[in-house]
Amino acid sequence: RFICNAYNVPNVIDVDGARLQIFIDSYTVSDVNEAFDLKKLRNFDASNLPPCKSELLQQFLRANYVCTIWNNAHLKNPTTYQPDNNGWVLKDDKYQFKWFEGDQLPSYVRDSLKTQSETDEEGDVEDDHAIDWSSSDEVNENIDDNA
Repeated sequence: RFICNAYNVPNVIDVDGARLQIFIDSYTVSDVNEAFDLKKLRNFDASNLPPCKSELLQQFLRANYVCTIWNNAHLKNPTTYQPDNNGWVLKDDKYQFKWFEGDQLPSYVRDSLKTQSETDEEGDVEDDHAIDWSSSDEVNENIDDNA
C-alpha cells in the first residue's frame, strides 16, 4: 500500500495493480474511434512505473541485508545472512543484483508476442503490412509520426 501511495495510486493496494492502473491512465483512448498514438507509446518511460512485486521483493531483501550489516558493524561478524539469499547473485566472483525471481513476462503475454521471423513463417502477416516493434528510431524511419 505504501508504494501505491508513493506513486499516487491510493485506491490500489497491490503494486502490480498500481503499475497497470498507471499504464491504463496514460494510454487509454477516450473514444473508441480515436486512433492509437504510436508516438505516445514510443515515448513511454517505464521509470514512471513502480517496480513489479517480484522486483520490489529483491530490492527489500538487498536493503535489509545492507541494513543488517550496518546495524551490526561493531560486531566481529556483522551478519550471518548470505548475500545469495538476499537479492544478490554471484557471477564471475562478483555479486550482482538479482533483479527479480520468476518469469519476466506472464505466460499469456509471452505467448502473444511473436518474433518477426515466426510470424513470417506462419504466413499470418504479409511483408508490406508487418510491424517492426523494435525500439530504435533508425529502424522505424518508415513510420509517419504525423499520421
